[in-house]
Amino acid sequence: MMKERMKVSLPPEVKKYIQSYMKEHHLSFTGDAISRICQEHEEAQKKESDSIEKTVKNFTQHIEDLLQKERLYMKKESLYMERNIERSTRDSLKEVEDYSIAKRGELFASLLEGYEK
Repeated sequence: MMKERMKVSLPPEVKKYIQSYMKEHHLSFTGDAISRICQEHEEAQKKESDSIEKTVKNFTQHIEDLLQKERLYMKKESLYMERNIERSTRDSLKEVEDYSIAKRGELFASLLEGYEK
């Protein structure tokens, strides 16, 4: 890795932070400490970004699963309603047919009575 010399002015608290970081990580050069801090920061951002992407992916999958369950539920309910409507329609048609047969029978009986007289 190619290095480039820079002159940097830092606030005292930043300088103290870098010096404590150097002691903690046994580093001799300020540039190495700053470079490592930047690298760690970059990795932390990448992990956070990956974490957000993973969360979004999981959330999206959960929503898709819920929608699939809801579609299946609605499909079952519509089939159930369709069967009930068919049954109700058949029953109604049967009642109309029975009523029609009964009326025709009454009409036929009255015609026979009139014919017999």
